[in-house]
Amino acid sequence: MIDAAKKTIVISGINMTNSGLLSIITDCLSHLSNYSIKKNIRIIALVHDKSLFDIPNIEYIEFPNSKKSWFARLYYEYFYFKKFSKQLDADVWFSLHDISPNVTAKKKFVYCHNPTPFFKPSLKDWRFGFKICLFSLFYKYLYQINIKSNTAVIVQQNAIKLSFQKMFGIENVVVGHPEIVFENPKRKANLNPDKIHFFYPSFPRMFKNFEYIVDAFSILPQHIQSKIEIHFTLNKEINAYANYIVASAKKYPSIKCIGLLKREEVLEYYNTVDVLLFPSRLETWGLPLSEFKPFEKDIFAINLPYAKETVGTYEKVHYFEPESPQTLARLITDFVENNLEKSTVNKNIEAPDFKNWNSLFDFIFKEN
Repeated sequence: MIDAAKKTIVISGINMTNSGLLSIITDCLSHLSNYSIKKNIRIIALVHDKSLFDIPNIEYIEFPNSKKSWFARLYYEYFYFKKFSKQLDADVWFSLHDISPNVTAKKKFVYCHNPTPFFKPSLKDWRFGFKICLFSLFYKYLYQINIKSNTAVIVQQNAIKLSFQKMFGIENVVVGHPEIVFENPKRKANLNPDKIHFFYPSFPRMFKNFEYIVDAFSILPQHIQSKIEIHFTLNKEINAYANYIVASAKKYPSIKCIGLLKREEVLEYYNTVDVLLFPSRLETWGLPLSEFKPFEKDIFAINLPYAKETVGTYEKVHYFEPESPQTLARLITDFVENNLEKSTVNKNIEAPDFKNWNSLFDFIFKEN
């Protein structure tokens, strides 16, 4: 029997099954599970596959057909959930994956973390990711549907907040920095102990900018190339862009295309490599930047506002310029030769409205 005094929250993430998306819903549910014990909250999680989760105090409902197509996803969000939400009679409906669904609930929130509306594709981007480029043209309209029905719209960075307020004419946008649950890996990756290792974990989409690292490697002196290995989480056949990167890197044996990794394997690489590389041109956060910080190793990141807000005041970060692979090549060379200068700590980064999941949950469940 359900306790009538309990508040019910529905966490909807029916398409969140891999990479950063899975990290977001896993971290949210992990914190909410602990939060619910003291606050007398019933949690219902709408997921694609409940076998991906092992978090207590949560009722899972599977939607295995949600990823068959975008039409299936939109059917659930805008049609099926309308009737289903009346059955659940939730106090809070929290959509974790960008879309503001057509649902009935006392309070509704949407968590927006897809950077596609801000993507300005080049001709090369269209070549390797026609679908994503096309999608970028109307994704802002998808964001716009029902967005004004929300109690609040949650984004990950202050720059995104300002963009949403201007783009959609809304004021109820709040910033909640992702809070990463640090998982201490039990093992290390099996890497060559005689090499210095650099790691870029990301799904191969055009704006992830893997080619920037290949270009930087190509201008490294031979004696530096011979001392390092760079590991990409991609291989052939994932998509056209991945095939392009594999072909570009083929002539450099030190660039290892290791394929997609499970989360525990990514952690093992974090635990083993020397430096995280992050050249992505477009993010609303950049989860590896947060995940890598607890390992207290060097980060080489692209000099863009999202990266600086994500990294925060970390003392072992160095930035390279977006249009200059030479600046990354210089950092790699300095690191190998032990000449890396002390980094300049970021200052004047605007604080978020909510620094962690618990403070965000306090806001979501407040009475007024």
